[in-house]
Amino acid sequence: MKTDPTYLGSVQRVVGARVTVEISAALPSSSPIINGRVHRVGQIGSMVRVPLGFVDVFGIVSMVGAAPIDEDVEEFHAIKGKKTLEVQLMGEVVGTGPFQRGLTTYPTLDDEVHVVTDDDLRRIYTPTGFAPIEIGKHSTSQGLPITIDLDKLVTRHAAIVGSTGSGKSNSVAALLKSLTAGAYPSAQVVVIDPHGEYGQALQGVSKVFRIGDDQTPLVVPYWALSFDELGWFLVDRKTASETPQDSAFRDRIHEVRREAIQTINAGRPELEIFEQEVTADSPLPFSIRQLWYYFDRKERITYNDNTRTTEALEQEGNAELLRPARFTPAGLGSAAPFKPQPPPIMMSYVSRMANRLRDRRFDFMLNPSPYDGTTRDLKDLVADWLDHPKAITVLDLGGVPAEVTDLVVGVVTRILFEVMSWGRDLKGIGRQRPLLIVFEEAHQYLPGGDNRFIQGYARRAVQRIFKEGRKYGVGGIVVSQRPSDLDETILSQCGTFISLRLTNSTDQGRIRATVPDEVSGLIDLLPTLRTGEALVSGEAIQIPSRTVVDLVDPRPKSDDPSISETWARPREDAADYAAAIASWRKQSPVDGEA
Repeated sequence: MKTDPTYLGSVQRVVGARVTVEISAALPSSSPIINGRVHRVGQIGSMVRVPLGFVDVFGIVSMVGAAPIDEDVEEFHAIKGKKTLEVQLMGEVVGTGPFQRGLTTYPTLDDEVHVVTDDDLRRIYTPTGFAPIEIGKHSTSQGLPITIDLDKLVTRHAAIVGSTGSGKSNSVAALLKSLTAGAYPSAQVVVIDPHGEYGQALQGVSKVFRIGDDQTPLVVPYWALSFDELGWFLVDRKTASETPQDSAFRDRIHEVRREAIQTINAGRPELEIFEQEVTADSPLPFSIRQLWYYFDRKERITYNDNTRTTEALEQEGNAELLRPARFTPAGLGSAAPFKPQPPPIMMSYVSRMANRLRDRRFDFMLNPSPYDGTTRDLKDLVADWLDHPKAITVLDLGGVPAEVTDLVVGVVTRILFEVMSWGRDLKGIGRQRPLLIVFEEAHQYLPGGDNRFIQGYARRAVQRIFKEGRKYGVGGIVVSQRPSDLDETILSQCGTFISLRLTNSTDQGRIRATVPDEVSGLIDLLPTLRTGEALVSGEAIQIPSRTVVDLVDPRPKSDDPSISETWARPREDAADYAAAIASWRKQSPVDGEA
């Protein structure tokens, strides 16, 4: 009724799900008081209600003006200058039923439009028939919780984006803590944490694996890498070509992987059949130092006789200590000792392998004890990551050298995906206990386009999850401050977006291009969102909502330093630069006093 205090105006134009509303000239104020609460008329992102008999249609205000949107259209000259709203229709409530997305009935000219009250909002946001996870409160009604559908969040994947300082890390932590609030005791989440931000924020509900940790060390066994990954990591092999050195390297790795069949303690099928199926990519253990020693010895060997049957060995080497064997140097011309024929060709690969093996930064990969495949196998590694009482596993990659972050994320992701996909119908694995993987700082290792510093190992592994993961019980969330830098395939597969403040126009454009059309008009809100405020849209939420995300305590280690406070203190007598340099050399952060 037009006499109702919620009456706002009338419909003047309908174009699909977009409606132009003329605000009533009789409206007493732009801030009417309804049920004891002040409502601001025409706020961008606020909602309106269009009653159509037993059906209430709801929409979101996307534009406010004093003239129609299309001023060149002749039929709208008559209302030029009048106060108007552009509303994007989102869904409806039939009778006393629940809110549902989509429309069965559309408004027509002169239909009434009303302000949405708190009671209306509760009708819209009351969780019905799905697994609700509360992530915050409605921006315009602080007492109203905002929930998202857990099932659709995981199976349809999601993206959490926002500029630096917008509250992105807090939003991730708040979402993960909601998963562990008690309703889902079998929740299973892995967080890929490149900067070590979440160990503190998720303490008590997570198990954290760190490089060099005495209790829970992060280990990524080199023998779980494919041949291409090993070739790039160990000898800087370029996958675009296959040199004679590559062929020899591949053949030897294939051979030692086949030999490992007799020693593995997990996943031993019928040996005769299995041996024929082993490839250079099979995740079977072997000694990387023995591999180096095999090629190094072939490079150095000389023979006492021209038939090359008696080695001119002076002292055997030691593979574990990276000490090469010593042979009598080859003679000049036709004099003994003799070099092998044909001449060896692997010296460049041998040198690169030795340099990599001596680099202590890569011990978490190259010295994966006790995960040698015999003492402990991949089943033990995955069990350590997933089969513990906590719902969340944090893989802290803070100590991973930047040049191999792409590789490490790719290998970890591939291990988890392969286990979940091949075991999808087994008890406690795959579809029987789905897994959610959160990729923090995703723009660093999941970039779009060609990047000569990124080999694409992580991108290919994560793309598989976002394309196929739903079938195997694997979901993904990408978190980034630069969505414009993210891989387009991954971002386009995200069904839910939690978008915090984005000030860069390119980033806004990428989000606008990937969200549904009915939400694209709301992207203009992103630069004006407050810290900790997000626009939540997509399949996991009933209706796009401007949400204030709950603050978590303790906070992730991503907050800004207090410049004025720290600079105002008296200068310390001596900074411990020695400890900082030692930490750098050990690739292990040291917690200092606050």
